[in-house]
This record gives sequence, C-alpha cells and structure tokens, in this order.
Amino acid sequence: MGTVKPVTSPVGYTAEDINFGRLFKAATQTSKKLLKEVIVMMMYRVTVSEVSVLPTTVAEFCFQFLLWSKTKFRDNFKNEERTKLEQPIECADFDVSLITKMIHKFFPDMGLPESFTRAVRELKNVRNRVCHQHEILDEAQLRANLEDLKKIFDDVLLETTEFFSIEVQDMQRHYKHEIDEILNSPLEADSSVYFENVEKFRMDLVGQFLTLGRKEVMKYYIKLRTLHPFTWMSDERFPEMTVDKIFTPLNIMEKCRAVGVTSILTTESIDEETDSPTGIFPSVLILSGVAGCGKTSLCKYLIHDWRLGHGAVDTLRSVDILLFIELRNVTSATLVSYMSNRLLPETCRQFEEKDIIRTLRKINVFYVIDGMDEATPEGKQLVNDMFSVLGTSRAIITTRPEYSFTVTQMAARHHLTHMTLNNKGFSSSGIMNYASQVFAALEPDAHKRRQEECEFLKFLRTSGAGLGDHVKLPLTVALLICLWKYDRKTIMRVNTATKLYNEIFRLCSTKLVARLQSNLVHHQLELESFASDWILALGQEAYDMLENSEFIMSEARRRKLASMCSRLHIDSIQVFSAFLMCEVKESFIGITYEFSFLHKSQMEYLAALHIANELTKESPNKVLMSEDIQKLKIFSDVFTDSNISFRSLQTGVRSQVRSRKWTNTLTFVIGHMCMNNSKHKAIEEVTNKLLESQAFGCEPETLWRLVQESDNHQYICQKAGDSVGKKFVWRPDTIELCDATSPTFQLMCHTSFIPMAAMIRVVGNLQCVKVLAEDGKVEQRCYDNIKPILERLSCMPTVHVILKCDQHYYDWGNPDTTDQLLLKLLPKGNLKNLLGHVGEKGAAALSAVKNISEMLVRVSEPTAIHALAKTFKTICDNVSVLAIRLDMTPSVPPSALTAINAKTFVLVMRHIDDGNVSWAAHIVATLSHSYQKIDLMASSITLSGAKTFIKQLNKDKIKIKESLTVRSTQHLNESEYKELGEKIECSFQWWS
Repeated sequence: MGTVKPVTSPVGYTAEDINFGRLFKAATQTSKKLLKEVIVMMMYRVTVSEVSVLPTTVAEFCFQFLLWSKTKFRDNFKNEERTKLEQPIECADFDVSLITKMIHKFFPDMGLPESFTRAVRELKNVRNRVCHQHEILDEAQLRANLEDLKKIFDDVLLETTEFFSIEVQDMQRHYKHEIDEILNSPLEADSSVYFENVEKFRMDLVGQFLTLGRKEVMKYYIKLRTLHPFTWMSDERFPEMTVDKIFTPLNIMEKCRAVGVTSILTTESIDEETDSPTGIFPSVLILSGVAGCGKTSLCKYLIHDWRLGHGAVDTLRSVDILLFIELRNVTSATLVSYMSNRLLPETCRQFEEKDIIRTLRKINVFYVIDGMDEATPEGKQLVNDMFSVLGTSRAIITTRPEYSFTVTQMAARHHLTHMTLNNKGFSSSGIMNYASQVFAALEPDAHKRRQEECEFLKFLRTSGAGLGDHVKLPLTVALLICLWKYDRKTIMRVNTATKLYNEIFRLCSTKLVARLQSNLVHHQLELESFASDWILALGQEAYDMLENSEFIMSEARRRKLASMCSRLHIDSIQVFSAFLMCEVKESFIGITYEFSFLHKSQMEYLAALHIANELTKESPNKVLMSEDIQKLKIFSDVFTDSNISFRSLQTGVRSQVRSRKWTNTLTFVIGHMCMNNSKHKAIEEVTNKLLESQAFGCEPETLWRLVQESDNHQYICQKAGDSVGKKFVWRPDTIELCDATSPTFQLMCHTSFIPMAAMIRVVGNLQCVKVLAEDGKVEQRCYDNIKPILERLSCMPTVHVILKCDQHYYDWGNPDTTDQLLLKLLPKGNLKNLLGHVGEKGAAALSAVKNISEMLVRVSEPTAIHALAKTFKTICDNVSVLAIRLDMTPSVPPSALTAINAKTFVLVMRHIDDGNVSWAAHIVATLSHSYQKIDLMASSITLSGAKTFIKQLNKDKIKIKESLTVRSTQHLNESEYKELGEKIECSFQWWS
C-alpha cells in the first residue's frame, strides 16, 4: 500500500475524520458489492432451471424458486427491505445487513459450513462497527484496519470457492485493488457523503453509546496497566511494571493441544467423536488455573491489546467494546446495574435500561470476566444475566479449577457453546522469558540486568529448586524476584509458598516501621509489635471476608483495624496502604479510600496466619485435642459435606462442595504451623482433621502441595501418602517424564505413597522429545525424569509397571535400545508389560520378571537372541505372550541364532522377497517350531516365493496356531490366494 494522500479537511473535520471516511467507504460500499456478488452466485447455484429463466429480482427468486407465499415474504422482510428486493438485481442497492439476512433466510437447509457463516458475520461486524462507532484513525491505524478488511474479504471468497466450487481469483484481485484505491485516492469528490454519515452516526443511539462508552472505559483501563505483585512495588527501586513490558505468554492447554495467547479467540472447538475442528468459535471461554498462574494478568493483557488496537490477539481489534468485570468487586446483580454503578456510570446515565440491553445485543461485545472463584453472590447472578444477553458476542471467564464446572453449567443452561482452557503457568523456557522481562522492567542498566538475571536463574536451579512447580506460577516468580532484589540472604531460606509470603509481609512490616519511626516517638520494638498484632488482626478480617465472599473491605472492618492505629496515634492510611491496595475516590463529600487485597492468595495466607495462631495460642502445656480444632468454624465447614464420596466430586459435584474453597487456606495453615515449629501433637491433630475432610481429596497435586508447605514434615508425609488411594494408576505424560517436579513422582519419593500401577510410555527417543509450550511453540526436551522414576519404581515391587517405548519397537534399524531403562527397573521392579528394543543386557535383565502379560520386543543382534533364549529358560511360564520383531538382514546366518522356548510366540519379519525367502524360512525354524502368528511385513514376495516359504515351513514341521500374514507389493488373484491357503493349516492372509 502507498502513502495516504492528504486531503483538505472540511470545516469541523480533522484528518482522522477523513481516515474514518475512507474506512467507512470500504466497510460499507465495497463490502456490500462483494457480498452482493456472493449471494447472486448462491442464488444461481440453487436454481435448476435454464439460464434464460433465472430470476431477475430477489422477490421473484423467493416466489418461483423457494416457493414462498406472499405472507412468508412479508413476515421475513420489512416494507423498506421488500421494496429493494423487488428491484432488478443488477441495480438493487442491498446493504451488508440485508444481504446477511438474505443468506440466513434463503439457505437454512443448505448446510453452509460454520467457517463461511463466520466469515460473513465478521464482515457484518466490521460494517456495524463503522456505522455505530466513530473511530479516531491515524494513517497507520487506517492501513491496519483496511488490511484486516482485506483478510475478511479473502476469507469470504475462499469459503465461497470451497463450498460452491466457484473460481473467485479475479474477484479477489478486484476488491483488493478497490481497497487500495480507497486508501490512495482523494475524497474531495464524494467526501460530503461520508461526513453526512459521520453526522448521522453521531446522532445514532448505538453510535452515541459506543462513542461515550469507549471513551469512558479507555480512561478506566489505563489504570489497569500495572502488574505489581505487591503493594509496596512503587518505590524508587521498582519502576512501574506495566503489562506491555512484562507480560509473557502462558502455557495454555485445551485437552492435548496448546492454545496461544494470540490465537485464544480464534481457537475452534473440537468434535469429540472425530477429534477434528468444528469451525465453531465457542461463545464462552473458561480459563481455569490454580492461584497465581497468571489468569488476571492475561485479562489485563487482553484489555491492553484492545485499548491500543495493536492487533496482537487475533480478531480482538474488531470488537466494538470490551467490558471488564472483576467478580470480587461486584455488588450489583445485573449487568446493566453494574455498568451504571461502576464500569460506565457516565455513559449509562444518558440511556434507559432497555436501550442499553438492546444496544449490547446489536454490537460486538467482548466480556472479560475475572475470578469466578472469587465471585460475590451478586457476581454470580451478574454472570447469569450476562449470559442471557450474550447473543453473538463472546466472553472469557477466569476461575480456579474447582469452580470451572459452575461456569460450564451456567453456559449450558443458556445453550451457549463453551470451551475450557487450562492455564498451566510457565514452561521452563517461559520462566526464563518472564524473569528476563521483569528484570528488564526493573533494571535500566543492561550489564547489571543481565548479571542479576543470571544469578536469579541460578538460584532457581539450586536453592530455589525446593519450590518445585511453584516457580511455574507468574505470581511466585514475581514475588521471588522482588524479594531477591531486596534481601538475597533471606531468599535462600525460602522453599515454600508460606515462607515466601512470610518474608514478603516481614519486608512490608520493616518498611512500614521505618516510615513510622521517622515521624513518631515510639520505640522500634513497640512499632514492630504493633505491626505484628495488626497483621494478625488483618488475618482475622481476611478469614471473615473469605467466609462471606467479600473482597472489598467494608467500612466496619476498616474502622475496627483503624482503631488499633488510633491507640498509638498512627496514621491508619499509611498502615492500610502498606499491605492493601488503595483506591482513592473523590466526590462532592470529599476524598474516600477503598481498600482491597491484591490477590486472593494474599487473603488465604493471612487467614491461615489467624487460624494457626488460634490453634496454637493456648497455654504451652495444653495438648491440642480434636474437639479444640472442631470449635473453629472453618473446620466445621470442611466437614459439612463429608458424606459426599470423592467419586461424586470427580463427576462434577465438587463445585457444589463448599469445603473446597478452603483447600488453599488450610494448606497455608499447615505451612504456618510447621514453619513455627508447633508441637508435633498439634500438627498431627490438624493434619488428621484436614485429611479426613473434603477440603483435600486424593489428587496427588493437592496432597503434594500440602507436603511441600509442611517442608516435608515426617508425619504429614506419611499421612498424605496414605491418602492417595490404593488403586491409583499413574499415567505420566511426556512433561512428567521430563520434569522432576511432577507431583505424583514427588509424592512417591517423599511420602509413603505407592501407586497400584504405573503406565510409562516414551514417545520419540530418550535424548530429545518435542513438547508443546507457550503460544503453541514446540520445545526440545529430554526425558530427564524417566530414569529416576524407574529407579524409584524398582524399590516398589508391588507396583505393576507397564513400559512402552514406541520408537524403540516400531522404528526398524534404530540402534537405540531400551536396555538402560530395563536396568534401572530390574531386577527388583515388577514389570508387567514391555514394548521396546532389547539388546544383550536388556534381554538378560528380563530374567528377573515374575509374571509379565506381554513382551513385545524388537531384536537386532544375535547376542540379544541368545540372551533372550537363556532368559526364557527360567521365565517361560511367567510370560503370556512373546512377540519379536526380528530386525536382521540375510547377512546374519540362521546358525548365528538359537531357539527360544516361549508359550505364545509371535514373529514379525520384513523385507522378504523371492531372493531371501529360504533364509527367512530357516530363521523361523531356528527360533522355534511353534508360533501363534507369523507376519512378513513390507515385503515383495511373489506367488512363487510364498510357495517356497510355505513348503519349507511344512518340511520343517513348523506349527502356526493362528495365522500367517504376508504384506507384499505383489498382487494375487483369487485362485492363487486360495491355492496358498490350502497349502497351510492355519489362517492365511495376503495384503497387497
């Protein structure tokens, strides 16, 4: 595209207005011409008459070809629309909305693909946007919008080509050229038309709403740029950490596929039966993830990208208005009341409620809703109300995993398509990228920044390794970096989330005491004691607020905490601001302060501090009893639903079990008690109560977190291991086989947990495997954890181990063997099923197996055959099936091999032709005289060669119990096939 030609602006209009006029022309006039050509082609395609009698008007098409009655015609189109439809097609002026309506009305049974209707809908959305929303466009923004429009044109025409088999290359070139002409041609000749449209837009109801609403939310969204992990992150040592500087893509998965942040809105749902994309973009995206995994940061990134119109997130730029709702702050039960009271008060004041609802249904809204797990009762009602007006708009809702089922149920009730995305935090490369971004934001000196970054990453690999998979969470990494910059000695002691928060609050207290000491006469010790007592009191309020689903501190709670400050004549605003987020509001009655917790995890930590203090504040000689624990309301809460089985929790009832909301808090309680070296008896009593309740199920992830926060307390390790369940079958995925922080593996190493079985499947080779990471990128990883896993399983002889190395078994000619893995597991491990490639050492190690159902092995060396034969002399009765893929060439003489005594023997050979068929027959006779099956795969044997092979088998009295299969490039006719089948007693199959 060239440079936009300047044009003299009419009085009252700017260059940006003229740019909007150009976009208006492309999105309305050019779009309707393209769509008119498309629907005319569709109309002619569905007619079966001769060309000479094709309809001349759309009305004629309705009556003569669709066989509509006049009543149906009137019912489907307004009077103004009918007038246009009765005009000759060549000269009729159909706008984009009317053509879209015609496609919907005329072809409901044609089976138009969702991808086609979506492309048409996107074109209509752009048209609606320019008709309902006057944008301020500079030259770069105009060019970007026109490029987007070109892409939509391409999508519409390509989908037309795909479905109707019509050549549209000339149309594509024509309309791209027309857009370029609009960009580069002066507008003086017809500029008045566009400015008249601008004036009409400014008076339009929808236009007014968007103009006012976008302006108002833009001001609000500027305040949401920062991603500070704590309240004191505003001093000179920490420049502003804004979303554009430090946001790093997250590892988001939808079942087994990675979803990039940039493509999150263009990810199609998957058909469960065919496992293929449906072409449907779900109306509701549910982003599920544990505390601190970056859900809120992603929301702020979406807001940031929409506000600036960068277009980094696909299709986000086409959204008319983005409405962001933090459910923790909601006090209104309906969408309109929330918009009127908090999000868009100035805009909503200009409209009636019914007009707002009508407008929201007309425009393309994207709802970004954060924190279903933190939702107030009114917030849950608001989500329900939003779903009722969603229409063709879309929403993304973040939540912790235990609440995701609540959202899916609500969406289903409103018949909305939905998709659950699992936010896994960061991969190993994501952690490094995020650390690099944060250090870049905090340290302007490049040399110093690089040095600090390297030292911090070294800390994560060494002293910080005890944090395990906590470091995959953005909040944890951010807090660690902040603490690292302040106090590197202290951070070396941090190996649990409880200790991390403890140090953060200690640092907050230190900074507060230093500030207060400079202005007051109180002694430092007195101020430190005050800070400690105040944090405990804040913990009690946090506990009560969690209980009541409150996240904004009420005036009553604030007065209660402020009274503690008054006794020492301390400014309460300073104290509140040291630990809480403060929002200053100005009104006609003066300045008011609204305080809230930055993050739900912060509340849970403080609530746990209060609970732990309540449990241990009795006299030193008093023994904590079960009834003492039961007195605390939180423990009665987690026992409320103890009659509900864990099976029912897994099937969806979990979201209704109230006790689950306390899991994180109670984990911190254990962390506090162990960190403060509480009495063993007290820890035992509390642990017993927790594990008997429904706050903790038997998921390894939850239980390992409990063990982590206890700093591997011996009693908790024992009890957590016992809680997993005796019938647990572990199926580690590729990531778990690469990453030693796997919760299940850590439980196996540090607790009494012993699974019933472990099914280990190695995809690719051991040295390098590709795994999905952030934004769908592929990372090269090594199976670093598989040998430690097998070593641990070798110490658990009761665990049934299934080991499958696909590439080792199926990849003919691959020299890599499974021997090193077998030697880690055997002789003590309990191998029940094997698929792999064995060498001499691996074959010898198999002599230790006790009872194995299937042994499927590729063998490529004569020495391995001899070792296997020796092994089977002792384990023959212990192996149900032996299948050997003999990966050898005719250069290996049959005499180099030896017989293997197996009960059920399956032999697979390949590349057999007429030249080596006798060799193959002798190999068969050497290995055994009794087989279940023989399979000659990837061969080129002919009828003659097959006769020779079968003749030799019969001569050597080889017995095949089930089948002989030949997979050859040579074809047999029916009589030849029948002839061969008669020469052998077993079932005979020939595949060509």
